[in-house]
Amino acid sequence: MDSKSMEQQDEKVRSVLPSLSRRTFLAGAATCAAAAPALLHSAVHAPFRQALLHVATRVSHSGYVHTFLLASDSCTSLGSTRIDSFAAFAVHPVLPILYVARDCREWDALPRGVIETYVVARSMSPLQLVAQAPMALSATGPRSLGVSPCGRHLLVSASTGGAWNAFALDPDGIPAVVAITRKETGIMLESHTVSMPTPHGLVFSPHGPHALGTDPGTGCMTLLQPSSETIAVLARHQTPCGLAPTSPVWTTDGRYVIVKNAQNASLSLYRMPEVFEKGSQASFHLVSTVPTFTPVTTLLAHAPLPAIFTSRRQASGSRLEQWKIDRSQLRVVADTWVSGHVATLAQDGASLWAVSDDRLIRIPIEDLRDPNRFEMPVPMRGTRALVTQSLPAHLINAHS
Repeated sequence: MDSKSMEQQDEKVRSVLPSLSRRTFLAGAATCAAAAPALLHSAVHAPFRQALLHVATRVSHSGYVHTFLLASDSCTSLGSTRIDSFAAFAVHPVLPILYVARDCREWDALPRGVIETYVVARSMSPLQLVAQAPMALSATGPRSLGVSPCGRHLLVSASTGGAWNAFALDPDGIPAVVAITRKETGIMLESHTVSMPTPHGLVFSPHGPHALGTDPGTGCMTLLQPSSETIAVLARHQTPCGLAPTSPVWTTDGRYVIVKNAQNASLSLYRMPEVFEKGSQASFHLVSTVPTFTPVTTLLAHAPLPAIFTSRRQASGSRLEQWKIDRSQLRVVADTWVSGHVATLAQDGASLWAVSDDRLIRIPIEDLRDPNRFEMPVPMRGTRALVTQSLPAHLINAHS
């Protein structure tokens, strides 16, 4: 566009705009500045974003994933999807996709598990199966599943197969048809016996494509970095108190990992390196250990604070606790008691969701003791896992 045309266009624009005095302009700018936080909150939350809750149950080999639509004062069931031999699930960080690992023992007459990919839709059938990717040969007993924050890698533990499997994810979130595998080996104990590997828990760092895997069989923690060709080991650490068969949690600032110990009722805090590079001498170390009186059953990272939530049995109910890191020590800063056994936890914004065999419970994080917390009676025998998923509404509705 030449200068003459630009001047003509500017003149047209000025002709339709009202004339504003300096005082009026500044008043309008102040109003916009005051309204900016509220507008930003609205842009991030409803109606442009919708929160979903997925609850997995399994009794014997029969299982279901129940999907709910969350609101500030309600929880609406969208439907249930039958998924037998459920082992673990994870959500894609951006796309409306749910990944499920099935412990089916055999797939196509070969000993291995399978990873199923579901598109999430706001419909009578909220989960729609779109892909199945078999794990590597002999990769049986999947226990944990994770997706990298960049959405390019999926990692899964194969407990009875003694291995880690990784899948590259395409731009649509579909896993590659061939799994990358890393077989673990046993370690020699002081009693001259061999401890066999049983990879179990894993969690991705919030700041990179590397994950921490835990192995209760050997008591070893391993930093893993999956790629399109291999699963690299960045560092290993032998734990002094053993490892419980639960996934660790990584604080959202990326500085610490918390694990549940096996030899006693306690949690251990590990300091993680700031930079991970393939081939570098990355290392992490134990910082402190704190008793929990009774064994912790569930760990959950707080988002966005560098803190965690835990649940543990206490009398006929469960004790929910919020921990913060204070001078390299874990310290309880809030807690509450709920009746019944809390099987698992998840977070959605300012709310903490807990699930037991007979109900869903939403508890405001600002006040765990709030007597007005929301409870929904939903019988769910054999609850195994719980995860929340926040997505732009148009992505969910596009698949309805």
